Amino acid sequence: MTILYRYLTREILASFLIVLAAVLSIYIAIDFIEKIDNFMEAGVPATRCFVYLLYKLPFIFVQIAPVGFLLSILIAFGLMNKNNEIIALKSCGVGKGRLLKPTMVLGVFFCALLFVMAEMLVPVFMVNANQIWLKEVRKMNIYASRTNDIWMRAARQIIHIKQYVPEEKRVAGITIHTFDDNFRLIERVDAESGVFENGRWQLDDAVNQFFEADAGVDRIEMNATMPADIDLNPDDLAQASRRSDEMGLAELGRYIQKVEREGYAATRYRVDYHSKIAAPFVCIFLSALGAGIALRGKMREGMPVSITYGLGIAFLYWIFNSFCLSLGYAELMPPLIAAWVANLVFFSLAAFLLLNAN
Repeated sequence: MTILYRYLTREILASFLIVLAAVLSIYIAIDFIEKIDNFMEAGVPATRCFVYLLYKLPFIFVQIAPVGFLLSILIAFGLMNKNNEIIALKSCGVGKGRLLKPTMVLGVFFCALLFVMAEMLVPVFMVNANQIWLKEVRKMNIYASRTNDIWMRAARQIIHIKQYVPEEKRVAGITIHTFDDNFRLIERVDAESGVFENGRWQLDDAVNQFFEADAGVDRIEMNATMPADIDLNPDDLAQASRRSDEMGLAELGRYIQKVEREGYAATRYRVDYHSKIAAPFVCIFLSALGAGIALRGKMREGMPVSITYGLGIAFLYWIFNSFCLSLGYAELMPPLIAAWVANLVFFSLAAFLLLNAN
């Protein structure tokens, strides 16, 4: 490793650690302020809020590390531009290829690191974080199994939902057991599907069975559609269902196959599956994009302009990527394309900037 290689690597990593510490602190502080009221209202000690945030740290790191890496590259090269170090290196015959190499190597390293963390650490820690939020804070009597069957206990009711589609607020395969004060079954409703409309659940193709004490089934009613008197919030139900961030790639792939074998759509999970693969690669193209901007010689003002450039690029990428993923969730774009198109567009921009760099 040459002196220049070590120098650039050290400067970028030093900037990354500073940026990471600053962004993590801001993120955690905002999340703490936003969540602490919920913990206090639920009577949960503030220490549990800190534990909750600690469980979320791997997820937060995976989300903000690419932005921090881009900012660190722009800051390091921006300060070198300000101190005329880039000009001095170019005058000594050092080309942009040698300046780009350390950033690309670091980009590949961070890509591998984020992939490992997202696959091995994030699912485990997010399960614990979600358990604290749902059970201790929201006091939800909901259990989501590994097969995504959702069980809920309400006042004198036990509800089982086989599949929930959050974007449509629709359930498929719902059974509602209603009991009397002595916990004897008095009614059972089985419905093919249900949708949340106008603040109430409407069930389709429902079979309603009424029971008499010690007499079995009293009567049966068939309903093409019927309202359901259940206290079931769609937002809480979406959090209780099996989440993509709680599964690794292999488990998510098996889950998608299971859902589709049962005849349900798994579009959202397919988009999330491809997004999990595409997300770590953002570090590679951001390393090229940051170097391309810095080597154009337009950033001699140092850190303030570097941070502005970095935040602007990160914001544009986040908006564009979120828009593409939304198109994928709505089945207006194939899941594979929805997950990768933002990376390809910004990588093309990075290649253009590098080719036109001085």
